[in-house]
Amino acid sequence: MRDGSFMRSSTKRTIQVLLAFAALLMLSLAAGCKGFFVNAPTSVSITPSTVSLTQGQSQQLIAQASFDSGSKDVTTSAFWQSSNSCAVSVTTGGSAAGKVTDVGTGGAVTITATFNGVSGTATVTAPTGITISPCGTFTNGSTQQFSANLSGTDVTSTATWTSDTSKVTFSSVTPGLASFIGTGTATITATTSSATGTLQITVQ
Repeated sequence: MRDGSFMRSSTKRTIQVLLAFAALLMLSLAAGCKGFFVNAPTSVSITPSTVSLTQGQSQQLIAQASFDSGSKDVTTSAFWQSSNSCAVSVTTGGSAAGKVTDVGTGGAVTITATFNGVSGTATVTAPTGITISPCGTFTNGSTQQFSANLSGTDVTSTATWTSDTSKVTFSSVTPGLASFIGTGTATITATTSSATGTLQITVQ
């Protein structure tokens, strides 16, 4: 009988130890989860929330993260994105983070700032008109065929193509075909009888 009682007592103590260990483990995990989510904001907002830009104009946006304990400026640490970088570019990282610049025509563009998995948006409106593509950085000494679109209609062949610098020249035979003969930035323009569009590019 004593052996049976001893076995039952030993088993009971083992179960109690295991339950205590499980409870400690759950508390540890709960504390760890709390520490993991402590920096997650409840929301992120951008000010100003709506901006209208003229050709080549820039505007600084500010990202503010809200927490249960208050709010914090996260402009320089947020990740910034533009829904149409051919119309409005946005700087992400560094002291100029959140700076939006009109680089072409395109109308309303959504700018997003994301901090610790939470995002906020603002609407930045670029001038409307002919949309020129592609945008970005091009190689000196190369050529590029650009296209022009007006309200869903391809107007590449009927547009007049010009550049504000001699470092970018357009073919007199093939509309929209550009040659890059120098480095730097340039604004190219496509013009029809009813509309105009611009695009700022970089040649390197």
